[in-house]
Amino acid sequence: MIIRGFAALAISAVLGIGTLVVVNNASNDANETAKEISRQSLEYQKEAMKDADAQSKAIQEGVNKSIDEATKDAGVDAKQIQDDVNAQIDAATEQIEAATK
Repeated sequence: MIIRGFAALAISAVLGIGTLVVVNNASNDANETAKEISRQSLEYQKEAMKDADAQSKAIQEGVNKSIDEATKDAGVDAKQIQDDVNAQIDAATEQIEAATK
């Protein structure tokens, strides 16, 4: 009777330890997967911000060029042009922010 008790105890201990090892490995795998997903997400956000910054700079350069040309060609009030351009920049910035969310 005592031998059966010890055998049952030993089998229970082996099964318990085996279960803990399997659960621990699965938990480690899940943590590694979560870390990789977070890393990829941060990398994507970094690239999106670089692209948005480059687009903003290109827009500003184009706007400045347009203002200079418009002022030369039409003799138009530069302040009005700048106000219009600023409105366009604000709209483009909102579009970029919406696209990178």
